[in-house]
Amino acid sequence: MKARITQMLQNMHGGQHNRPADWQMHNKTQAAANVDYEKLIREKDREIDRLRHELSNTQARLQEMMGSDLLTQLPNRHAFKEHLTHSLKRAVRLGYSLSLMLIDIDCLRDVNLRYGHEVGDTVLVEVSKILRNSVREIDMPARWGGEELVAVLHETDAEGAATVAERVRRKVAMLEIKDPRTGKLISLTASLAVSSYPKQGCDPHGLLEAACEAMIEAKEKGGNVVVVAS
Repeated sequence: MKARITQMLQNMHGGQHNRPADWQMHNKTQAAANVDYEKLIREKDREIDRLRHELSNTQARLQEMMGSDLLTQLPNRHAFKEHLTHSLKRAVRLGYSLSLMLIDIDCLRDVNLRYGHEVGDTVLVEVSKILRNSVREIDMPARWGGEELVAVLHETDAEGAATVAERVRRKVAMLEIKDPRTGKLISLTASLAVSSYPKQGCDPHGLLEAACEAMIEAKEKGGNVVVVAS
């Protein structure tokens, strides 16, 4: 009996002696687990960020494949060129007039540098709305690229296209976009160029080249003007 009690006391003291070491081991194990958990969270955050980036790129590619510009929601350059080609064939076949209208927002790069690209994007979106609302449903406005927009005007000669272009020019000059820092209005203008089938070209390349030459003339005049290709 005495031996049994002695053994019990030894076991008790031994357990008490080892308890601090057990707690230290437990704390170390828990700390290691916390470090592993934090590392896992960081890895998952990086993976989520990568997937979001891939999703954004995929959406942009899908928009291009679908023929839509992500910013302005207008048809993109590729869709526009296909439309111009088919429309010009129709105009030739049926004997209709067809005009090309090119819009270049004056000094948009300066706006981006001075006020930030978000303001520049707002300008593009608002000018795109003006273009969309200034043409008919049968016409096709599009984003050509950078600060340039474009439109195919069906069954419209150079004179009629110049009238539409002048309407767009006036509306752009009336846009009220404010400097986000001061609240002051930002002065905006646009240059517009017009070329028409059959006078200035009988194929897409010819019409585009004539419109670009007219745009150069518009810029040389200081912008904020409509020029019809000669």
